[in-house]
Amino acid sequence: MMRTGVIVCVFIVMQLFQLSGTAQLFNTINQAEDSLKKLFSLATDRIEMETRRSSGQQFATLFYQTLEMQGSFTYPFDSLPTISKLTSPDNTFRLYTWNIPLLSGANTFYGAIQFITEASDSFHVIVLHDKSEEILQPEIRILSPQQWFGAIYYQVIPEQTLTGEVIYTLLGWHGENLLLTTRLIDILSISPSREVQFGKPMFCNYEESKPSRIIFRYAAKASMILRYEEQYIVTSKKWNIKRREYESQLEKAFVIVSDRLVPSDPQLAGQYEYYIPAGDAVDGFIFRDGCWHFIEDIDVRNPK
Repeated sequence: MMRTGVIVCVFIVMQLFQLSGTAQLFNTINQAEDSLKKLFSLATDRIEMETRRSSGQQFATLFYQTLEMQGSFTYPFDSLPTISKLTSPDNTFRLYTWNIPLLSGANTFYGAIQFITEASDSFHVIVLHDKSEEILQPEIRILSPQQWFGAIYYQVIPEQTLTGEVIYTLLGWHGENLLLTTRLIDILSISPSREVQFGKPMFCNYEESKPSRIIFRYAAKASMILRYEEQYIVTSKKWNIKRREYESQLEKAFVIVSDRLVPSDPQLAGQYEYYIPAGDAVDGFIFRDGCWHFIEDIDVRNPK
């Protein structure tokens, strides 16, 4: 058994050595993608923790180099379906995020932001470094690419502040461990010189502290809705004397819809690994007057 284990380890090391430092040898992105697929399989399928770490880092290095190849900005990377690939609606950037699950139930997150130059013949790639385990009070922190609260993003929403600055609201998932998981609303800002910043106090009435990002913590076995979509929201209510009931004025608008999270038992308040969606209550955020406004009790049964 020991001899078999040694042979397997040697085989893995040979594969990693063969694939490392080869980005410059590829003539096409398709060739690079084939090697990326093998590396990602090693990083996610192998039981050996050291193999996961080393192949995960090899994958990231090779992927960042591939993003500098001609045609990568529009390349689909179809053989890497677990990597999130988002292009901003204004075509300013492309955002890539993925995770390598650890045996403990935690995750290591990787990411990159790709910009295309004005000449359209070269790319500027910013690598995101996951430091989520080291970040205290992430809700109020303004973070850089070197100190990123790692997540897999699945929606990007461009909006404009009152000063004319374009911001990008990101919806994402961040797995904590076997018991606790999170979803988050983060804000991406990009300066004219393409300096990147995560987090911005753009949530006007959510809390007195005006958080830089919203983090929803809940049980890993539960499923939470957090998405951006068109819904009808109540703007005002008037009492109808004849009918003796309130009549609601509705407005169709795009909002971030989220399940309201509650503890499965009132005695478990504050222990977020036991929080689940209420089931009958949905809240959200609507962008008005340059910031996100919190609204309660959205009726998602209304037709879109």
